[in-house]
Amino acid sequence: MSALMRSTGVLLVLGLAACQPPEPPVLAPAAKAAAQPAQSMAANDDVDPIARTPIDDPPASAAVSSDDAPAVASVALDHAGEVLIGQHMSDLKAFGPWTAMGAVEAIGGSCEYYDGKGLPPGVSMMTDEDRVVRFDLGPGEDAKAPVDQPGPFGLRIGMTRAQAVAQFPGAPVSSPHAYDGDQGEYLTWQDPGSALGIRLEVFEGKVILMYWGTSEAIELIEGCA
Repeated sequence: MSALMRSTGVLLVLGLAACQPPEPPVLAPAAKAAAQPAQSMAANDDVDPIARTPIDDPPASAAVSSDDAPAVASVALDHAGEVLIGQHMSDLKAFGPWTAMGAVEAIGGSCEYYDGKGLPPGVSMMTDEDRVVRFDLGPGEDAKAPVDQPGPFGLRIGMTRAQAVAQFPGAPVSSPHAYDGDQGEYLTWQDPGSALGIRLEVFEGKVILMYWGTSEAIELIEGCA
């Protein structure tokens, strides 16, 4: 099975619409994330609400020194729109109803995917035991339609591999794709200052999916499966 077929087919089977956002403006160096990195960023929200607004920033490496990079990366990877990694579903009631994608019914366990107005257009979130652990961005129902929504560090669906590598705040680790190692690969970057990371799926030299959040969650190759 090709990476593209797997990426769209599995998510459709589970009813999971994968999509994503961009990153916040670079704020003053934030405290490095600990066990719950999202919660440590809350103070920044009070000072500058725009910090949680999806915008297309330049790569973090171009904006800060290497000493500050981990903190900036943590800020970029800890949220999508107004939703923070580590938040409980009960914390998100103010954003209105959330639509579960049916992962629990399909495969069991405690992992679920949700869509809702609290996320940027095209972005879905993964929860485990009702806590947010990951955000996904990818093509919509029309796989050929361009995806306008950028992801962290200005990464975008449809970028070439070279363009994507240039946007990372540090060199990503390449590994063969689980379903098509000849034409597909994973590009994974772990924030050295927190338990957060981001992974891109590349197929035939172009980015087809990206997801970011906790280091464990981005390692799941079939979403909740």
